[in-house]
This record gives sequence, C-alpha cells and structure tokens, in this order.
Amino acid sequence: MKCYECGGVLVQTKGLVRMTKKDGGLILFKEVPLSQCQQCGEQYIQGNWSEKIGLMMSHENELVPQEILSVPVVSMS
Repeated sequence: MKCYECGGVLVQTKGLVRMTKKDGGLILFKEVPLSQCQQCGEQYIQGNWSEKIGLMMSHENELVPQEILSVPVVSMS
C-alpha cells in the first residue's frame, strides 16, 4: 500500500491516537496498530481499530484511564 499524501511506502507500526472528548478534553490511545509512511510520516489507522476507538469514544464517560498526563500549553497570542 502507498501513502495517499506522498506515495511513499507504508510500514506497520504502533502509535498514539489523540481523540477529543465532547467537553474538549483529550483522550490518548497508546499502542494502536498503524500504517506509517516511511517518507513523510503520515499515519493511517486500520478500519477495525478505528471502529473500536469510535465505540469507546461513544462511551467516553465509562473509560478508565491507566495513567494521567500533565501537558504544557503555550499560548501564541
């Protein structure tokens, strides 16, 4: 399979997927199987994993986090 952005070769890897909650907060899913372009770095989530994440997000209030991260925020204004 080729990258839709640049035509580069895709390799199988695992990565981080960021989703936005209804209240604007973030949920991070770690170790998600991805296809990643060796040339430009574009990442693609496989359909079955996209569906699993979508189902989990539809019940976001029931998710139990394994860890909580503190993230620095920088304002550009």
